[in-house]
Amino acid sequence: MKKFNLVAVSGSLRKASYNTALLHSIIELGRDRFDVSIQSIELPLFNDDLIDPDEPEDVVAFKRAVSEADGFLVVTPEYNHSIPGVLKNAIDWLSLEPGSPLGGKPVMIAGASPGILGTARCQIHLRQVFATNRANVLPGNEIFITQCKEKIDGEGLKDEKSIRQIEKVLFEYYNWIEFWKRNEKS
Repeated sequence: MKKFNLVAVSGSLRKASYNTALLHSIIELGRDRFDVSIQSIELPLFNDDLIDPDEPEDVVAFKRAVSEADGFLVVTPEYNHSIPGVLKNAIDWLSLEPGSPLGGKPVMIAGASPGILGTARCQIHLRQVFATNRANVLPGNEIFITQCKEKIDGEGLKDEKSIRQIEKVLFEYYNWIEFWKRNEKS
């Protein structure tokens, strides 16, 4: 089986982040299908004045990594019923690139929250933002890890039902990337 290269980001900067732990669990569950590079989104605040030729090197490297990847995996918490600022900032840097690295990119979204809605509202907003950038977000197949304090610990995701859901979604995501790769060549 051909492995696809993914760039993955966590929308949380917290050291003991449930979402970063979830990201590592997803990477482990998909290790047979995907090679994953986790990228930092601790980037300078977006500023039009910093676009070419003064663009910060970490922004240039982030754009290059996303552009060269077969897919983009986002695992994020929900802040104030929406997208964490650090994640939105990273997407803004990607979206304003001519020929955006997000254009046509297969995207998978997941998230964990201590609440009962998981990250549903954030994921709705992310889908809108990615649609604006013409990214190909995996339809349906949502991963909302609710009540994450009981399901995720320092070693990762422990909830069997959630693990089975993620395995199903990773299978769908692999096929989604394969579909877009085939259509890219036509």
